[in-house]
Amino acid sequence: MSNILQAPIELSKVSLQESELLKDYIEALYRFEEDYESIVNIEEGLKSLFKNEALATPYFIKQGPEKIGYLILTRYHSVEKGGLTIYIDELYVEERFRRRGVGKTILDQVVSIGQREKAKALWANTEHNNEGAQRFFKNAGFRKNRYLNFERAV
Repeated sequence: MSNILQAPIELSKVSLQESELLKDYIEALYRFEEDYESIVNIEEGLKSLFKNEALATPYFIKQGPEKIGYLILTRYHSVEKGGLTIYIDELYVEERFRRRGVGKTILDQVVSIGQREKAKALWANTEHNNEGAQRFFKNAGFRKNRYLNFERAV
């Protein structure tokens, strides 16, 4: 086993100079999810992402020096939850690193971020047909809530 496989899994904030690599990862996630409609929004979404870290923070998932995925956390206030809620907007791990505990390690780090920021809740969603992601979140202690989500462009 190589040292890379034994290297710790860590989050590293994405800098503006690294946005092209982040864009490649986002495109990979959208292709994996067959979400071709959202690909057209990546450029504008990336510009907005780096404007206010208090609202959104992109991270690379790294194992040693190697980038193996990405995570975007967004923040919002919820009276219902009692305050700050952190939303796992996007989580992507390269296929060759899946089912090795990377996601669990990253979620443990997200929980630590939430505790450090005094968040009241973590929130995530997944597509109805993505049973693997649903199992992943359930196994990580997330529960399905009672809401049906709606959205509208403005």
